[in-house]
Amino acid sequence: MNLLCSRGGMEEDSTKKKVPIGAWPEADKPVRDEKTGLFGLYLQEARSKQNERVDALLRDLGQGTILHKVKSGGILYPRNFFIDPKSVELKYTGSEKRIRRAKTSWPISKIREVREGDKDYSKRLDPYDRSRCFVVIFGANQQLLYLLAENSEERNKWVKGLRYAVHLEQYLDQKHHTDKYPYAFNMADKNGNGSLDFEEVMRLLKRLNADMDRKYVKQLFDKADAKTVKGEKPSLDREEFIDFYHMLTERPEIEELFLKYADGKGYLNAEDLHAFLVQEQKVKVKTLSMDTVREHIIVFEPQEDMKKQELLSLIGFTNLMISEEQQILNPAHRKVYHDMSQPMTHYFINSSHNTYLTDDQLKGPSKVEAYIRALSKGCRCVELDCWDGTDNEPVIYHGHTLTSKIRFYDVICAIRDYSFKASPYPVVLSIENHCSIGQQAIMARHLHDILGELLYAPEQPPERIPTPNQLRGRIVLKGKKLPKAMFTQDTEPRPMDDEVSDEDEAAEMENENASSPQKVVSKEKIKLSTAFSAVVAMKAIGFRTLDQAISSKGVFTSLGESKVEKMMDTNMEGVNKLSQKMIVRTYPSGSRTDSSNYNPIKMWCAGCQVVALNYQTGGLPMQLLHGKFIDNGNCGFILKPQYLLDTDRFGVVTGKQKIKHKRELIVTVVSGYQLPKPRDSKKGEVIDPFVKIEIHGAGRDTQDQKTSVIHNNGFKPRWDETFHFSVGLTELAIMRFAVFDHDRTFDDFIGYYCLPLNSMQEGYRQVPLYDKYGDCYSQALLLVHIAFADE
Repeated sequence: MNLLCSRGGMEEDSTKKKVPIGAWPEADKPVRDEKTGLFGLYLQEARSKQNERVDALLRDLGQGTILHKVKSGGILYPRNFFIDPKSVELKYTGSEKRIRRAKTSWPISKIREVREGDKDYSKRLDPYDRSRCFVVIFGANQQLLYLLAENSEERNKWVKGLRYAVHLEQYLDQKHHTDKYPYAFNMADKNGNGSLDFEEVMRLLKRLNADMDRKYVKQLFDKADAKTVKGEKPSLDREEFIDFYHMLTERPEIEELFLKYADGKGYLNAEDLHAFLVQEQKVKVKTLSMDTVREHIIVFEPQEDMKKQELLSLIGFTNLMISEEQQILNPAHRKVYHDMSQPMTHYFINSSHNTYLTDDQLKGPSKVEAYIRALSKGCRCVELDCWDGTDNEPVIYHGHTLTSKIRFYDVICAIRDYSFKASPYPVVLSIENHCSIGQQAIMARHLHDILGELLYAPEQPPERIPTPNQLRGRIVLKGKKLPKAMFTQDTEPRPMDDEVSDEDEAAEMENENASSPQKVVSKEKIKLSTAFSAVVAMKAIGFRTLDQAISSKGVFTSLGESKVEKMMDTNMEGVNKLSQKMIVRTYPSGSRTDSSNYNPIKMWCAGCQVVALNYQTGGLPMQLLHGKFIDNGNCGFILKPQYLLDTDRFGVVTGKQKIKHKRELIVTVVSGYQLPKPRDSKKGEVIDPFVKIEIHGAGRDTQDQKTSVIHNNGFKPRWDETFHFSVGLTELAIMRFAVFDHDRTFDDFIGYYCLPLNSMQEGYRQVPLYDKYGDCYSQALLLVHIAFADE
């Protein structure tokens, strides 16, 4: 098997013929060939898992083929697409005039999905043969690239090749962090001569957000430059650059820990590493065998001779410290570990509001893709606002607004395809039903035909509310349901003359803005189809009063933001009591036309299970939701603490009962690493970072503190600042680390990380950072030290 070592790509001559740049070698080259990119660097290691056909496929995609970009309005732009193994990107060449205004490359690491056109739901592809189309989806904000190939075989080749490239890149990113230094070299070596002069190095550091003193960089540069002959221009070849980069990216704070346990030897043996993990990282002695310690050495030590002697070098120790296992999130919490056999009323459920929208609620677009995005992030309750559509096909959109419409049929197909990719536990469809009897029947037929056995719709509702385990792999409808008396054996069941939706946000918005409290918007009652009622498994009831709701036989009720907040201000115990009886869904006020969100913490503290947020809107509320449900394997269900399930113990939340045991959390913010410049920032290239540490929880548990500002250093800022927090109800508390770029007028947001307090590991822990779109930065980290103590 040959290595990929072309720069990849194609140039177009005046006759538009494809001309490859570079060529694939006939024989294997050394692993660290100067032109080698991602695939060439590691393909040797992956050979046991791959074959010649995959190798040939990647070669072909590296040389490039013509694909058509499908733009809105049915416009096609032919471009030459290729995978560049040097920069590890998907790229295209074409019209230079257009390229200056368009994005022409995407990192392979940012690809979230490669989807065949016949499995996509966009109307953009309707005019074309979908067997020739595919879609590449990038980043957490779901940027979509629609492409049309010359034929289905070419399409399938690209789909297969891109999926393989993504999987290989992810594997190598996890296994070979230290071997990524050559990519920085490739990024800086613009002329491809295999060396970097000092100015090229300085430009690279600027791109890495490292505005460092030129004299200091020159000292490291000269120290690494061992091969330049007198009279020649000083430069670093690949091997020298790796040495330079190692010196530049040294982590003194990690080296200090290493030296403490190396005790002058220059390495850690298995006993030293065991002592570090027990004493500093608080790993329990009973769970840490010496065999496990030796496995750590084998995995993280890059030098073979050190591995054989069961010794860990500084580089190996650094690899260990930046590994996923040593991150702040407890590895045990990355899996489902909660009891999933309790009624669904006992769980917080990851939930989305107006799931179909991708922007504001007045004229923003509705997209099927929004459901895919929410479900892929672990959302377990999505909303469908259903209205009569043309051609007897129900549609979903924000009623009485200018938001665009999508077909109910397409949404249900997407829900079928994506419901259980992120979690095996049930998905609830929250139906806001505004359809006529006839189109309700069509919706019921689509649900049966599309979902099949995935649909949970028993003829007789269970006597008790089901558990997440009982509903694994099932899709459940929540909505209004006809009483049994409405059905007879010898006559056609008659429609129920009652409103079928238990929420109406348009009416709510008008009532909120009414000048008089007596003003009520009249609503035309819609009859409920018996066919649609039959597919509803969780009966929803319209909320009037607490007593009425608690005494009802409903499973679900929905409360708008304003209503539930007023109730919590006057009777939080009542809201909690309601949540013990049925599933309480809350949703943002109808007046939030910009799709902003409320803070979900107070609703969770009252026991509300389904606290729905606008997924399309970034900010603190969505970050807290991300942190809440990162626990329990991100399965979308979090078991509530016992005091939310027991009326006699709920007083610890309201403050009427004393908390017996408080905990002190001690957080030391040690350092940062490769903190990026804020997106869309108009400041210079250099940032002045600081970290804000927040606890969001019940009552007085909510608090925050922040570090000092480190000026002109986003590459390796160091704080070494310690903060103390007193927390009563740790089960409800969420920790948020937020990094900002200080400015006199407005501090720019850089990144965040949220997680439950009870999911934090003690010791020296790396904190990954996410951008405002919820996409994880590839390199940016904080190093913190975490300790708990009983007060």
